Amino acid sequence: MKLIALLAMTVALYGAKPEEPKVGTGRGASDRMEILATVHANKEAVKQVLGDEMNGYIFVVEVTIKPRMEEGVKIDRDDFQLLTTDDGQRTKPFAPAQLTGTGGLIIKSQRGPSSGIMGQNNGPVWSGPVGGGPMQLPGNGGGIGNGTTQIETPNAEVNDKKEKENPMKKVLEEKELPAGEIKTPTKGLLYFPIDGKHKPKNIVLLYRGLGGRIEVDFK
Repeated sequence: MKLIALLAMTVALYGAKPEEPKVGTGRGASDRMEILATVHANKEAVKQVLGDEMNGYIFVVEVTIKPRMEEGVKIDRDDFQLLTTDDGQRTKPFAPAQLTGTGGLIIKSQRGPSSGIMGQNNGPVWSGPVGGGPMQLPGNGGGIGNGTTQIETPNAEVNDKKEKENPMKKVLEEKELPAGEIKTPTKGLLYFPIDGKHKPKNIVLLYRGLGGRIEVDFK
C-alpha cells in the first residue's frame, strides 16, 4: 500500500509520462508526379515539427512533390484531403490564417452523430477566423453502424477580442507547401483539422488534382 501511495504521489508531482510522437511515412505516385509524405499524428509530433502543439486539433503532413513531366504540375492546397479509416473523417487542409487569424480561434469539442445506416456526414465542425459561420468538413458519408452512436468533433469559433497577430501564423506560412506550378522536387507542410487519436496506419493522404489521383498510405 505504501508503494502504491508513493507511485501515486510521484505521478501527481511530476505528471504522467507524455505520449510518444506518432509519425508515419508513405509514398504514392501517378504518371505525372510522385508524393513522399510524413504524417505527424498527435500533438507531441506536431510540436516537434512546428514548435507548438496547436491545441492538439491538427495533424501535420510533410509532403515532397516530385514532378514526372518536363512541364511540371500545378499544385493547390485544396487538391489534398486526409482520411482516417477508423472513423471516416475526411478533411481538407486549413490555411495558416484559418488557424491563427486575427482574433484567433476558440477550439472546443462538439458532440455530433456518427455515421449510421443512412450514412450521415461525420466530418469535424470548424469555423473560419473572420466572418465565416460554422462549416462541416466532409466525412465518409456512408458506412453501417449504430445511428445513435455519438462522437466528439472539434469546433472552432471566432474570438471577437482584438488581439495581436498570432506569431505562429508566420511560422505556418513559411513552412506550408507552396501553391502554383512545380517543376522541381518541392517540400512543404499541410495542416489538417482532425478529431481524436489515430494510428498512422489508419490515415490516408488523398490527392485529386492536375497531377492525377494518388493515395498515400502511412506506415
